[in-house]
Amino acid sequence: MKTSGVEGEPISAINVTPLVDVALVLVIVFMITLPFVMEKAVKVRSGHAKPVALSAATQPILIELSTGSIRLEGRPIAAEQLGNELRAVMESRGVTAVAVSAQRDVEHGRVIEVLDLAAIAGASELDVLEPMEESHGSS
Repeated sequence: MKTSGVEGEPISAINVTPLVDVALVLVIVFMITLPFVMEKAVKVRSGHAKPVALSAATQPILIELSTGSIRLEGRPIAAEQLGNELRAVMESRGVTAVAVSAQRDVEHGRVIEVLDLAAIAGASELDVLEPMEESHGSS
């Protein structure tokens, strides 16, 4: 039996080097095999649902933003009147869902202001649509 020092006492420390070696080998093995396991485990299938036309009762109210104008359901409207007009349209149609679509050059702060106005007007569902590609005209 090995002894330590001059007193002849047995070595009481455990040699952890082999344990560390095994742990590092396992870490390397897991790092190498993980991408292959994840590649097989994560499969995303695209949806095959057919588009369904929404009725006027379920279709959200559309607000379109461009750099110089706001349109509510296709009608130009002043920013100051948006809250009251939106509330009136929601009450007349019985819809509380609002969708906001903005051109790419519209500032984000302006989109947030419109979303806030819609929430204050009583919208319970707010959607942000993909940016519009073209404006409705130069009116």
